[in-house]
Amino acid sequence: MTLDFSGSFFEGGRDGGGDVGSSPTAATASATLEDKEEPQCPPGLRQYETMAVLRPDMSEDERLAFTQKYEELLVAGGGMYVEVFNRGVIPLSYSIRKKNKAGETNTYFDGIYLLFTYFTKPESMAILETRLQADDDVIRSSSFKVRKRKY
Repeated sequence: MTLDFSGSFFEGGRDGGGDVGSSPTAATASATLEDKEEPQCPPGLRQYETMAVLRPDMSEDERLAFTQKYEELLVAGGGMYVEVFNRGVIPLSYSIRKKNKAGETNTYFDGIYLLFTYFTKPESMAILETRLQADDDVIRSSSFKVRKRKY
């Protein structure tokens, strides 16, 4: 019994005629990753990441308004290079009960995950975290200082 791999993935087939030069290789993929240069941290600022879990029943417009509000807050506090990644609706590992300002208690089983990456002054982090904790749209949030590895 012999196996026939002609026209398979192993010979470059199935993906456009078997021309070796037409398919992306590991070298071109790594070159593409190297082209995206990460911005250098300006003096006096530090790099942070904030993960916010929002109510899953928020509309797209509400989420965009939330994102814009906190981007403007970060920039007003001296932040630079603010990027927001919407991870989408993800089930929570455990249910979270949260009471809103009106006194109603809600139990959430999933949430919209947003990741903010930015450079800012350490002093402005307290304001950001206070606002996130007071916001009814936020189920949970956590901020981290990003440290570059030296190896």
